[in-house]
Amino acid sequence: MAPSLSFKSFSLAVAALGFTGIMPPGGGARLTPTPAVPMPSADDAIDAIDPLTLKRSADGLFYVTAAVNGVPVRFVVDTGANVVVLTSADAAAAGVTGSAAGGRAMRTAGGTAAMRWATIERLTIGDRAIDDADAAIVGDGGLPHSLLGQSALSRLDSVTLRGNRLQLR
Repeated sequence: MAPSLSFKSFSLAVAALGFTGIMPPGGGARLTPTPAVPMPSADDAIDAIDPLTLKRSADGLFYVTAAVNGVPVRFVVDTGANVVVLTSADAAAAGVTGSAAGGRAMRTAGGTAAMRWATIERLTIGDRAIDDADAAIVGDGGLPHSLLGQSALSRLDSVTLRGNRLQLR
C-alpha cells in the first residue's frame, strides 16, 4: 500500500523546494521489484522484505546510496521534497538528461539555481526499484547532495522515523 501525500505535507514539500504551482510532467512513477529479489508469496508474512534501515548522521540528516540507472548516487532522504532532485554532476554520471524546454529557477538553501525536469529510467533503493521516476536536475551550486524526495518515497510501502533510525520499506 503506497501512502498518500496529504495536502499539508504536499504544500510543505512545494514550499521547501521553492516551487509554486508546478507539478512533475509525468504525474508519477511505477514501483517494480528488481529482478534479483523474489517477491514474497501470499503465504509469507508482511515483513518478508527486510526494511532498509538508515542511521542519522552526525549532521542530523539521513543519507542513502541508491542506484540511478545503475550508477550509485548518494542522496539525502528529504521527506519535504516533492520530487527527487539530482545535482547536475549526479545526473550527468547517471545519464539522466533534463527536458529541452526552458528551465525554471528553484530556491534552495544555497540560493537560487536553475532546474529542469527529467525522468529517471530506474531508481533502485535497497531491494526496490522505481521505474520512470519524476525528478528535477539542479544547476551547479544549487545543492551539495541529491535529494530523495516524495516522487520516490511515496512509491515505497512505508517510510518510518524512530529516534535516530529511518526505515524505508
